[in-house]
Amino acid sequence: MVTESSEDKLVFRRIYAVTPETLFQIWTTPEYMRRWFRPSQEFTHHFVEVDLRVGGQYRVAFESPEGVVDVLSGEFLEVTPPSKLIYSWTWEEPNEHAGIETQVTVEFQEQTGGTELILTHERLTKPDMKERHLGGWSGALELLNESLIQKEID
Repeated sequence: MVTESSEDKLVFRRIYAVTPETLFQIWTTPEYMRRWFRPSQEFTHHFVEVDLRVGGQYRVAFESPEGVVDVLSGEFLEVTPPSKLIYSWTWEEPNEHAGIETQVTVEFQEQTGGTELILTHERLTKPDMKERHLGGWSGALELLNESLIQKEID
């Protein structure tokens, strides 16, 4: 569910039945990210690389069901486990939004019985960027929920 939307920003709020520490780990560890960090179950990863420190880089390659590979990269600007992450977000060539740096802030706030995740993606400056990221994040956050349920079963 999007709780706020402006011309160049999306804000999502979700509550997950895990601790902030667990959610932070699942959000930042490649092994876990492969389970949920993609627009839908039909997408696959070529790689997920994370150097989780301020100034550290990350890169993720997605392949769509149609065989299109998109690579996303960025730099961690703030890493405050288990409560907050801020990082740049830039698509690489040949993606239509290549080279446009946006910013993601993820907050993990402890709640009774779980954690509220507040995801803010801003600087979405091209007309279709907001719509595409809305779909991508909505799918990823749903897969995150499914991944957490599966983790409890494992």
